[in-house]
Amino acid sequence: FDSCVCRFSFQIKRSSCTVQRLPETTLEIEVKPGWKAGTKITFSGEGDELGCSGRCQDVAFIIREKEHPLFERCGSDLTYKKKVTLKEALTGFEIDVPTLAGSTRRLKVEHMIKPGSREIVSNAGMPISKEPGKFGNLIVCFEVEFPENLNRAQMEALKYIL
Repeated sequence: FDSCVCRFSFQIKRSSCTVQRLPETTLEIEVKPGWKAGTKITFSGEGDELGCSGRCQDVAFIIREKEHPLFERCGSDLTYKKKVTLKEALTGFEIDVPTLAGSTRRLKVEHMIKPGSREIVSNAGMPISKEPGKFGNLIVCFEVEFPENLNRAQMEALKYIL
């Protein structure tokens, strides 16, 4: 979500056709907010020397994402799964939805929702790396919890109401 700087130190092979040296080099990557898994960062000519040619190979790093305990990423959008009771699904509710930034956004649902319904919290997703200051959406996916058991009186009351 935020940028960070990663430093990588490693030995590289350099040779003068007769003597091989293994100097250590350090490369620094500033990981930009919103970079996606698979983003490739290449340092041209910073790798091992190819024989006695004097040419050096490139060093490439590929970004991997850590799993998050609350969110799943889909492009610049984030998905958050929220369980609601059957009563809440039928009558509406208000919840505080966590954001990746550590704050919460108030979400008021005043209509009936079905299992799998979604609500969108605008601009609460991942930063869009190529558009500084812009963010994807946070998509809240609802899972409706049904009661395990109902007694006869509750079932009759529901039949009457529904």
